[in-house]
Amino acid sequence: MDFFEHQEVARKKSHVLVFYFLLAIVGIIAAVYGLIVLIFLFTGEKMGDTAGLPFWDPATLLFTAAGTGSVIFLASTFKTLQLSGGGSVVARELGGREVDLNTTDYHERRLLNLVEEMAIASGVPVPSVYVMDSEDSINAFAAGKSPSDAVIGVTRGCMTLLTRDELQGVIAHEFSHILNGDMRLNIRLMGLIFGILFLSLIGEFILRNAFRGGSSSSKKEGAGIALVMLVGGLGLLLIGYIGAFFANLIKASVSRQREYLADASAVQFTRNPDGIAGALMKIGGLHSGSKVAHPMAKDASHLFFGSAIQSMFATHPPLTDRIRRLLPHWDGAYGAVHLRPITDEAERKTQRREASPARAAAAVSGFSFNEGGEPLRLNAEAAMESFKTVHPEQVDLGRELHESLPDHWLEACRSRSGAQCLVFALLLAQDDTLRAQEVRRLRELTDEATAQHSGHLFGELAPVHSVVKIGLIDLAIPTLRHLSREEYARFREVTHRLITSDGRVDLFEFMLLQIVTRHLDAYFEKRRPEKIRYQKLNPLLEDAGVVLSTLAAMSHPDDDSHARAAFAAASARLRERYSVEVDHQPAEACGLERIKRALENFAHASPVLKKHFLEACSLSVMADDGVSSREAELIRAVADAIGCPIPPFVRAARRI
Repeated sequence: MDFFEHQEVARKKSHVLVFYFLLAIVGIIAAVYGLIVLIFLFTGEKMGDTAGLPFWDPATLLFTAAGTGSVIFLASTFKTLQLSGGGSVVARELGGREVDLNTTDYHERRLLNLVEEMAIASGVPVPSVYVMDSEDSINAFAAGKSPSDAVIGVTRGCMTLLTRDELQGVIAHEFSHILNGDMRLNIRLMGLIFGILFLSLIGEFILRNAFRGGSSSSKKEGAGIALVMLVGGLGLLLIGYIGAFFANLIKASVSRQREYLADASAVQFTRNPDGIAGALMKIGGLHSGSKVAHPMAKDASHLFFGSAIQSMFATHPPLTDRIRRLLPHWDGAYGAVHLRPITDEAERKTQRREASPARAAAAVSGFSFNEGGEPLRLNAEAAMESFKTVHPEQVDLGRELHESLPDHWLEACRSRSGAQCLVFALLLAQDDTLRAQEVRRLRELTDEATAQHSGHLFGELAPVHSVVKIGLIDLAIPTLRHLSREEYARFREVTHRLITSDGRVDLFEFMLLQIVTRHLDAYFEKRRPEKIRYQKLNPLLEDAGVVLSTLAAMSHPDDDSHARAAFAAASARLRERYSVEVDHQPAEACGLERIKRALENFAHASPVLKKHFLEACSLSVMADDGVSSREAELIRAVADAIGCPIPPFVRAARRI
């Protein structure tokens, strides 16, 4: 199953979630009504007498249903809004500490390197990384509404007790959840679960205060009120068990199969079943296992790599089943875990080597297209297959590229001023005259140091392959998230004015700007992920025509007949899928604003429709089995702009 199909499955799973949630509400309403009946019995009050049924009162039932439903709805809404800040909110609620991007701690640096390598391999912005310092067990989680605000969290035990291969397996597992669209469902699940458990919190509050008040007119009256509060509090506490039952049922129904899939995906990404299986075996051999002591763990147990709490309905499959699926001939022995942090020389050798710009280019040239944008012969079908999931070649590229990046490039990615200069450098024009104008404009908008640094970076980055450029953007985004709102507003304004300063906007500059601002706008403005509006292509026919016509024309700027043939190949793919005709659009109908509007509309398409659209985009530039670095940049930028970042095309680009 590819990313797009699993995203579709994850979206449809929400219907199951809603069904169980409504079932939980019905059960809780019935239990609350029973509690009211019990209170009437204790107080000696008469309830109703409908048709000889002394405890049946439709009015009371209606009031109970409305009140209970409102409390659950408001609590769920409150929690959902609280979590709308993204994965960082979840990580902090679980006691996480964000890892400094410039850390020199060995374990933190190794963890960050692995996350950065996997992000480059999968084509997503680098998630923020959090460590749960007080947890000695081995566990991890991914959280967020989308890749734009995703975080990876690990326990201290996970960071220090696992080897590099084992930790890479865990990180690959969590990236699977990011890429498969599981995180959004998990956030929604946390909000719903809080609602159905909220009555038990009210019960705890009532019990704590049952005997505190003494404002009654008599001791007898005060004792009666205390008794009613005691019965009510205990009742609500017991009702909480009904909520807990359904909460665990929901989490188990949603989570268990996804953990198997994420394990399998981690093996597919890394080509190393021993890595993730070794991490699972260490969990089995560790006294604390994967347990998480933080009180919030019970609400977020479905997020974790391993079982964080003991529950009647386990959110994760048994360890033995998970390991045997990875290693069929496993002998069942977990082995003892040495509690000393891993710092041996073999592990230290995995740290990044001394690097240079030439080595960074060399790292890419063996995997992908020739430098300078020269086209390499590709198989279009293989190229499309390469972006449906992460392949081992892409993970290898992520590691080799990360290890080969020059120190000052990485330092730029990890400093707020340097990350901004990096983006400015990538937006500068290739033409010397135009670029000189843009640098002067940049000096006016910022300062001399920024203009000089951006110009220097441009000189180094201009000949570098698109894989490196987009990888650097992905590495810079976590740093840019740390800008203040005022700094980000200024950065955004400078980027827009920079690319329009010469009166001409290159499509690549425009698309690169869309990548950066899309992810950062989602973070700073707390945007919710786009709702699915389009399941079929019919409402998007003109939008598809605009994008495909533009890509085909860019791929064959000097040959209209070849451009038409490329468009026809892309259109034929969509006709085959949806039995509709996409019309070619003239150049005057394909302005930047029109392209932007078309991509915004496709961002609201279903995952499967997005996949088929991206297949057509690939055919529009690969009709001649050749694709340049610039064309590859555009396809990945289109994918990112519609909300589904794709891995580099390295798998299809190896010479055969």
